[in-house]
Amino acid sequence: MQQQMSFVSCMLWLVGQLACFAVVLLVLRFAAKLKWRMAICLSVFAVIILKILWMLNSHSLITEMGYVFFLLSAAVCAVIVVIDFVRWAISNDNASVNTAERDRILKMVEDGKINTEEGTELLDAIGRSSALRGEEKFSRVDMVMLTGVALVVLGFFLPWVYIRMGRMPGTFGQVSGYQAGYHAGAMGWAVLIIAIASAIPIFLTPKNFLYKISMLQIFLILIGTILVISILVQAGGKLGPGLIFCLVGFVVELFGCGVKFRKLAA
Repeated sequence: MQQQMSFVSCMLWLVGQLACFAVVLLVLRFAAKLKWRMAICLSVFAVIILKILWMLNSHSLITEMGYVFFLLSAAVCAVIVVIDFVRWAISNDNASVNTAERDRILKMVEDGKINTEEGTELLDAIGRSSALRGEEKFSRVDMVMLTGVALVVLGFFLPWVYIRMGRMPGTFGQVSGYQAGYHAGAMGWAVLIIAIASAIPIFLTPKNFLYKISMLQIFLILIGTILVISILVQAGGKLGPGLIFCLVGFVVELFGCGVKFRKLAA
């Protein structure tokens, strides 16, 4: 009887996981209009996160085989998501517009309306995306950088370091706690301020100073990355998820800023 109840419980758990996966997949595919590959990967992440939350709530332990399965699934999906994210970030979101503009400029040179030097200057100008030319809408690179800033801000409020205090009266064993970014003093606030400061030029960037401001952004991001790495090394085995989020955020920012700088320098 006990084995039958265990089998029924396992089947109900499996059906619940599949139902959750299907719901998230359909929402991401048809509501968010993501591609099937990206929607499947994000749905797998959602199921894994729900499973972890369920285990924490029920105080159950995951088997070694289940741990390996979750780890491999998350690793494969993470690689696919990162590759698609990089392709999306570096792709030219104004390719069709730029092609039409190039054809128009070449036609003007051919008709003698402008000389070759003027045509070259115009072709060089349209080689940059609309956002990089100082227009109002955000480019994909800008959204990548804002994503990185959001990760740093999220990591600032998550545990950076776990601590164990001595035994307190009336308690059994040691008392544990954590320190978040706002507990880290000046260095913690410096990480947050640097991340936010590096995002300000995305909203307020004079058209004639794009190149220099991009260099300033890279400089700020590198300083923030160095600060996070130094704290991460000091944390050692007491490392919390907040520092990981901050480091990933700065890496994402640095990638986006590098793509932007390369386009400006072209």
